[in-house]
Formats: sequence, C-alpha cells, structure tokens
Amino acid sequence: MIGVIISGMTSAYAQNKKEKIEALTRKVDSLEKALSVKNESLVQSQIKLAKLEGTTDTHNEEIKRLETKADSLKEALIVRNMTIESQAAKITQLNTDISGLQAQQKEWNSKNEALTAELNSLKQKPSDSGAVTTVKDSVKDSKPTDPPKEGVKAGNIATSNKPDPAIKN
Repeated sequence: MIGVIISGMTSAYAQNKKEKIEALTRKVDSLEKALSVKNESLVQSQIKLAKLEGTTDTHNEEIKRLETKADSLKEALIVRNMTIESQAAKITQLNTDISGLQAQQKEWNSKNEALTAELNSLKQKPSDSGAVTTVKDSVKDSKPTDPPKEGVKAGNIATSNKPDPAIKN
C-alpha cells in the first residue's frame, strides 16, 4: 500500500512537473513572440528615426539657406533705405534751392517792372530842346533793342540763352 501511495505520489509529482514544464514552455513561447514583436517594432522605429533625421537635416539646410537669403535681403533693404534717405535729403535741398530761386525771381521781376516803369516814364517825358530829341530819335532808330550797358553788367537783362548759374543760400 505504501508502495502504491509512493508510486501515486511519484506519478502525481511527475505529472505536476510535466504540467509545470508545459506551462513554462508556453510562457517562454509567448515571451519569445512578444520579444520578436518588440524587436520588429524597434527596427521600424529605428527606420522612422533615420528618415526623420534625414528630413531634419534637409530642413536645417533649407532653414540655413533661407536665413542667408533673409540676411542678404535685409542688407539690400538697408542699402535701399539709405539711398531713399539720401534722395529725400537731396529733394529737401532742391526744394530749399527752388524756394530761394523763386524769391530771387520775384525780386528780379519787381526790379524789372520798376526798371520798365522808369524806362517808360523816361520815354514819355518831353525833352527841353528839339535838337536833343532828334539825337535821341536817331539813337533809338540805330539801336532799338540794345539795352544800356549798366543793365547788361548788372545782369538784369538776359542777353543769351544760357541758364543762370544756381545760387545757393
């Protein structure tokens, strides 16, 4: 009986051990499958990472190129702004010159009108002697358009087509 009990226990123990081995084998198989899936996922992640790194490098190169272009455009903009400021200063100076020249033109016009009025009043005055009138008439006939020399020296009468030199204040 003892032998039967011992053999029953031994057989139960052996069966229990066999079941444990089968259970452990199944666990090992499932762990191997999980490890295989994880390894495959790791390989795919590494491939994606390599692609992303390549894309990142490409984008970084593009960013550097665009930054260089932006810098050159900023420099060009600065140069253009300086040119615009220079031109604005020139325009301001020219406007000042124009104002001065217009004032001078008004002054000359008023002087011209005064001289014309004085000349007309001198032409209209009757002379005291007839001999002097005849001399004046002969002078008028010989040079009707010549201005007096004092007028030419003063620059009040234009004698050529040359423009007056610019006068800066």
